Amino acid sequence: MLSRRLRIRASALIVGSALCATTLLACGAESAAEVCARGPIFDSARQRAERAVAEFDRTTTIELEESVTSMVDQLLLLREISPRELRDPLGVLLAAYGQLVVALNDTAWNPQVAATDPTVASARSAFAETSVAEATDEVRDFFDQQCAVALGESNPLFAITGTTLPLPEVSEEPSLDAEEAPVVSGSELQAIGFLLGETYGVALLAPEAECVARSLGVTLGEVTDVSLDDAQFFAKVTEVFTSCGVATPPTTTPDN
Repeated sequence: MLSRRLRIRASALIVGSALCATTLLACGAESAAEVCARGPIFDSARQRAERAVAEFDRTTTIELEESVTSMVDQLLLLREISPRELRDPLGVLLAAYGQLVVALNDTAWNPQVAATDPTVASARSAFAETSVAEATDEVRDFFDQQCAVALGESNPLFAITGTTLPLPEVSEEPSLDAEEAPVVSGSELQAIGFLLGETYGVALLAPEAECVARSLGVTLGEVTDVSLDDAQFFAKVTEVFTSCGVATPPTTTPDN
């Protein structure tokens, strides 16, 4: 999994570049080679997350949380550095995992509770939707054709069928100007916000998580991230948590 500090900065960078048209944050390099190099890491994280969710009876709380959040880490990073044609399918997957993070967070990441929770079941059902299946195929085809990296097959017990809420729409990117960045959906923002909260040991509600992610992106869009030392960065984060009405904002910086 990414280091805790790197996760915060990577998440904020993605939100900031997506929300701020005149952002001062550096855009991720659109390098197929860089994406290809992360193919095996991405595939390993995906298989680990799918195994943890498909086998609730053999999964621990720690493994469930770490595996799913690690997968979101990889999606966040890949979406930032990927060529334009890969960002939409990655955005669909990130939205689906965002819903799963929200649902599992509400069960305190308890596998026994999650196994029978209807919201978790709904979130898992999203992975059986056509849009998510097609996004998965697009990502797999990219790694296969552009990178000569074969991704493993999805765990058939991971994407259960059933009723699910519709996934947020992901913007069409080819028509965007080079200066513009992809739109981040509410589910993606919540997923990022929950990761930020978990990093600082702060439990967030869904609206708070969305607010934290959005506000942090806007706040860091007004400064240059690389110009902030850790203390200054933490001050910005604390300010955002407070402005979003979080009752217990972070009081200590996370370890690497």
